[in-house]
Amino acid sequence: MLHIRRATLDDIPALCDLSGAIQEGHRAAHPAYFKPHEVTPMMIAEYEAQLADANTYVYIGEKDGMVVGHIIAQIVERPENSYQYAVRYLYVAEMGVFKAHRSAGYGEQLMQQTFELAKSLGLNRVILNVWAFNERAIAFYTRQGFVVRDMRMEAILDEEELLNRQDAKDAKR
Repeated sequence: MLHIRRATLDDIPALCDLSGAIQEGHRAAHPAYFKPHEVTPMMIAEYEAQLADANTYVYIGEKDGMVVGHIIAQIVERPENSYQYAVRYLYVAEMGVFKAHRSAGYGEQLMQQTFELAKSLGLNRVILNVWAFNERAIAFYTRQGFVVRDMRMEAILDEEELLNRQDAKDAKR
């Protein structure tokens, strides 16, 4: 069983490492978007701010005293506008499990913690974004009960960037 606890400032190095594992996978698929992983003062400050924010919940998953994964969830309140009703939900801003610990049920336990958090806060939905190339994550989120709610699309007008994207796809095959 995974031990899940709220993260502290002492966990920032582990959060940076987990973020790096996510970042490198994203960079491999979209080098035009994603920078190489590097722990910077900006990254550390972002985690410090999340840990201090009352509407952000940062959880660490540990197995035998070793950090194996994390999840960061934020309360989002969107006011009513001319087209949509007001809505409050829990947004999963970041989630990751170290590659060596995947497929052991740790991601499911972290997500279950997030679902329980949402219910305890009186929220009836959890929302997240996932990149279309990340088929493993999409399959995981689908198994957790997530469904596609909307889609974001882009048209790449720069031919060099388009070629770089094709090269990344070819290298993956």
